[in-house]
Amino acid sequence: MVKIDPTYYRPTEVDLLIGDATKCKEKLKWKPKYALADLVDDMMTADVKLFKKEKYLKEGGHETLNYHE
Repeated sequence: MVKIDPTYYRPTEVDLLIGDATKCKEKLKWKPKYALADLVDDMMTADVKLFKKEKYLKEGGHETLNYHE
């Protein structure tokens, strides 16, 4: 038997999160190391590499984990 304590439930997920680094830039003189376009490019490259790897393994008769849930 398992008892669940609702006080440990995670709060409702937020559908939209919007960040603004203006305050960090102004008050802390912070500068980002990477441009957003470079970050997106890196993420897409990693996803394509993973998809190609999964395809190769499946074609070879191997099972793969479902990373896309």
